[in-house]
Amino acid sequence: MAKEKLKVKEELLEPSVNIDAHTSEEDYNKIKKELYRFADPNYLDHSSDKNKVLKVRNLSVGFLTHGKKINVIRNISLDVIKGETLAIVGESGSGKSVFTKTFTGMLEDNGFISSGEILFRNPKTNEFDDISKYKSNKDWQKIRGRRIATIFQDPMTSLNPLLTIGFQIAEVLQIHHGFNKKDAKEEAIKILERVQIPDARNRYNDYPYQYSGGMRQRVVIAIALACRPEILICDEPTTALDVTVQSQILQLIKDLQKEFGWTTIFITHDLGVVANVADRVAVMYGGQVVEYGTCDEVFYNPAHPYTWALLQSLPQLGSKEEPLHHIKGNPPTFLNEIVGEAFAPRNEFAMNIDFIIDPPMFKISDTHFAKTWILDPRAPKVKKPKVIRELKKRMEIASEELKREVNTE
Repeated sequence: MAKEKLKVKEELLEPSVNIDAHTSEEDYNKIKKELYRFADPNYLDHSSDKNKVLKVRNLSVGFLTHGKKINVIRNISLDVIKGETLAIVGESGSGKSVFTKTFTGMLEDNGFISSGEILFRNPKTNEFDDISKYKSNKDWQKIRGRRIATIFQDPMTSLNPLLTIGFQIAEVLQIHHGFNKKDAKEEAIKILERVQIPDARNRYNDYPYQYSGGMRQRVVIAIALACRPEILICDEPTTALDVTVQSQILQLIKDLQKEFGWTTIFITHDLGVVANVADRVAVMYGGQVVEYGTCDEVFYNPAHPYTWALLQSLPQLGSKEEPLHHIKGNPPTFLNEIVGEAFAPRNEFAMNIDFIIDPPMFKISDTHFAKTWILDPRAPKVKKPKVIRELKKRMEIASEELKREVNTE
């Protein structure tokens, strides 16, 4: 047994796993099974389904381009809990938007789900329906808008510039909820007031160009509110807005979620936003979820080197004596097959095994998991970066500085 452990440890540290172009699939799977024996492939299925509204299991998504299949979402599993806010965070190109587009059947024409399940709870039966099997627009119309609504980054891509604001909200009420024209108008005015559009009745017949960026985003939120969804997907809804308006929009979404009880999926590359809105966090890189846990777990006890790198890059956590951290290199392009751990070429803590075999998801707690060989008990101990070791202290300092700035203003 001791020799076996030593051999496996050597395989983790040295490229002695002997995997090359001549390795048979059978031998590869044997090696992988041995290396994976400290991980649980069904790690999410041990918790109760009671509060889960959406379950994603082993989802993979591909695109056909120039006759070649490109895999952009690679075997993702996660749970969305009813009434909570799940933040999906990662750099541009990590697959965040493509992943959530599968929830509403909005993949581009050359995109397809190659494997896995998207299990959405049916409120009538309380059972889970696999919506990944939906093919027709008729099927998706039962989900899109009505049960899962989306707010996009640029409100002008969501609003029709040739139709009035009021008409676009009233139309949703008529299509999804059977309102007549008169009642739909009155309800649309109430919704505009609820999203804090001033003088809503008189502005009902305005066109999108007559609104500022922040007000247009409020209108998009109003349209989503008119749908009365179970899940609201917010795809970087504040990126194009200035800091003051960002804060107002975030607070509006939080207030409406509390009032109407929907579940929010918030897509962002800004960890500072995550801290303000999220109950749980999924960190994405290279088309995979590499860390998943509660907001406190991911912020105060991050386990994946990519999460460390994102947190180190926050200016709020830096100091005047230290250069601002940046992540060297670029995210993978997916044009070529990713071998091993996607972050390995940019990861200063990468071991040889990271370049050979993709790590499994390791359990840290009942709610916290990370996909990194560092957590394997056979791996050497790693000293975390200074910023990560001092996270709690630095966050407290950043919080105090923010309070002083607000009081000064």
